[in-house]
Amino acid sequence: MTALLLLAVHAGLAYQSLRIKSVTYDELTHLPAGMAIAASGDIELNRQHPPLVKWLAGIAANTADPHIPFDDPSYSPEQEWEFGAKTLFAPENDHWRILRRGRLPTVGFSILAGWIIFLWARRRSGELGALFAVGLWAFSPSALAHARWVTMDAAVTALGMLSLYLWWRLCESSDRPQALRWAVLAGFALGLTLGAKFSGLVLIPAMVLADVLATVGRHRRDMSAWKRWIRGRAFLWSTLGAVASATLWVLYLFPADPLFYLKDLSRLYADLEPDYRFYLAGQFREGRFPHYFLATFLLKSTPPELLIAVAGSALLLWRRSSQDLFLVVPALAWFAATTTMASNQGHRYILLLYPLLFITAAGLAPLVAKSQRVSLARLALVALLLTQALEVVNHHPDYLPYFNRLAGGPLAGPYWLDDSNVDWNQDIGRAAAWLDAKGIDSVRTIFFGRTHPEFYGLHREPFRRSDWKDGPRPGAYLVSAHVLSRGLELEAFEGYHSDWLIRYQPTDVLGGSLYLYVFP
Repeated sequence: MTALLLLAVHAGLAYQSLRIKSVTYDELTHLPAGMAIAASGDIELNRQHPPLVKWLAGIAANTADPHIPFDDPSYSPEQEWEFGAKTLFAPENDHWRILRRGRLPTVGFSILAGWIIFLWARRRSGELGALFAVGLWAFSPSALAHARWVTMDAAVTALGMLSLYLWWRLCESSDRPQALRWAVLAGFALGLTLGAKFSGLVLIPAMVLADVLATVGRHRRDMSAWKRWIRGRAFLWSTLGAVASATLWVLYLFPADPLFYLKDLSRLYADLEPDYRFYLAGQFREGRFPHYFLATFLLKSTPPELLIAVAGSALLLWRRSSQDLFLVVPALAWFAATTTMASNQGHRYILLLYPLLFITAAGLAPLVAKSQRVSLARLALVALLLTQALEVVNHHPDYLPYFNRLAGGPLAGPYWLDDSNVDWNQDIGRAAAWLDAKGIDSVRTIFFGRTHPEFYGLHREPFRRSDWKDGPRPGAYLVSAHVLSRGLELEAFEGYHSDWLIRYQPTDVLGGSLYLYVFP
């Protein structure tokens, strides 16, 4: 009951926040593409990503009875962004109603991730450890930040955790019929994972490797046992693979081309410019920063999360249990694959690490129960959870630009990172009322995104190129955090006076993503 209450609070925080956040950069194409899938069965839009999340979001959004402009020329893969804008901002559509309903499935995925954390941690570490783990997830800013958008990160985290959990249950089972049932369930979950995001492919070798390494400790040099194990696993893996493939085939609506998934995988990052410079701590470079995701983890994890990362690692080294491999190997594989292959644009790409970390940290609870100073040890766990909860309360509803105090807090965000780490255009819908309260009726804006500020009631004047290049004219300016970071790039490579982040102090900041400057 306590676990369900924690997850209900998690869902409530996510829902209250998503209600006031405007359409984010990626949602402008993800959600309308999903609405088109749900209404017509056509999955040709936004093939850079698998269809599951978009489809579910579209089903939810279409309960708002929207007009979808299928007859518009923009309804094509080449113009999907324009189609998205024409759908979400159409005069006959209730924009906020569509957006809020379309985001609900993502909240459901985040709840599912929390429930898997609880089940797995309870089997490993007991009730107290499970509650500790699910509490960390319920009040994790990283989890809440991405429990609200029509994007793939919460879904691949939840379904990936479900796949890993079911495979672990299979490997625990000594009964063949029961193992077969787990294999079927794990295959179904893996198919859904692959239908949510291409990065789910990383879990396949991770699951195999974890199983092999755990078995090495049991059989060692017993060749006959190895042969029996390999025969049994070959059958179970074949079953799992067949079910996963069938699930994926159904999600893609029965394509005739057997290479459909690989062809869509080749379109990944099709929207990213080949010479795009990634940003980290004031530096720009073409190609990935090798330490980018380590940096995002250190910058955007809460103090309790950083502490349990250290304590959990020490616990693993001390215990050296083969069962820990089913957490450690997927975590290392995910982190390594993300570091070497993912674009340096979002901390969200390593969201899956947090559930694995929290389940590992649940192992601290049995040690607390055995401690000679039980009251003090339990107080430490409670203090960690309360600190985690206070971090969320203090930053509600602005979870996306969360940075811990060691990094300088949210206002330090643009100095460290850009894009979906800080600013995804999520606060433009609140800007008009915020400016009105300050007595500013017109403002020059430059922001990250393809949405229509006028739709949200924001009256703006032209932002001239000379305002960046030579210096701002007198007046009010509203500049998004991503643009401020990118202004450093123009200053460094083009000689513009666009280093506003360093040069000027903002008058105020909205949601950690929109910076107001007033020049007399």
